[in-house]
Amino acid sequence: LNIFRLGEEMNKLLIGDGGMGSELRFRGVEVPSHIESIWSALALTTNTQIIKEVHLDYIEAGAQYITANNYAVTQPILERADLANQLEDLTLLSLSIARDAIQESGKDIKLAASLPPLETSYRADLILDYSKMYDQYQELANILEGEVDIIICETMAHSLEAKAALSTIQDSTSEKWLGWTLHGNRSNTLPSGENINEAFEVTKDLKCDAYMINCCGVNMVTESLKKLRKLTDKPIGGYANSETIETISDDSIEINAEEDHWESATTIDETRYASEVSKWVDEGASIIAGCCRTRPSHIKKLVELFG
Repeated sequence: LNIFRLGEEMNKLLIGDGGMGSELRFRGVEVPSHIESIWSALALTTNTQIIKEVHLDYIEAGAQYITANNYAVTQPILERADLANQLEDLTLLSLSIARDAIQESGKDIKLAASLPPLETSYRADLILDYSKMYDQYQELANILEGEVDIIICETMAHSLEAKAALSTIQDSTSEKWLGWTLHGNRSNTLPSGENINEAFEVTKDLKCDAYMINCCGVNMVTESLKKLRKLTDKPIGGYANSETIETISDDSIEINAEEDHWESATTIDETRYASEVSKWVDEGASIIAGCCRTRPSHIKKLVELFG
């Protein structure tokens, strides 16, 4: 593999792709509930061609790395559809589809894959016992090893979840990225209630090549990057949802990340998204991309402005 080494590219802005599950929905593909079903993993059994088309459209938009559609391919999620025995096959299929898109594009595009929340996203209360998390992440990491340029421990809602995932790739030949989600409506706060400083403290002694904020309001990334840049000399960045969030500062209210997010969200367009991303760059971000409800048009706009 032609491994991308961030340490050698500190002055270069790296632009990634945008949402996959939400983009499949935009294109008419059935993407069931991420709470009760297998979400974007279903498309791996029904719509592989459209997954490849999404990858190709992000590459055409100018993405320098794309992320395989393996976010919902975890043991607990696949068990919802009695597909746990297909964990390795579906993971490798997601990588194969992405590789085919890269080859078809003829461009030098890096391939990333996800170590995602094992259970429902944003639900810090649903994380497994640490040893169980570690074992399940290790199984996923073993499948990914040697297959991708970047492994992203992403949308981490709890510090122990992040520690378990990142711990399993310490000896990986892939770049090791860690992304926390702030899904909800409180600045610098994970769904667990931990702030960015507290979450960073738990994983600071582990090897990590880049730290990210993802899957939250675009303005929330901006605020957290101000904190993150003071905690590490490693590359930082973000990939947000296509919405802004009206944040609150009342820590006495119990966190319900999903409900809090939607009650406080305002949908934005590509121009507004890119405008906020420019603030990330001002705060030192060297990796920028998109998450839920961002589309190839969002990435094209970022490339126009920062590519």
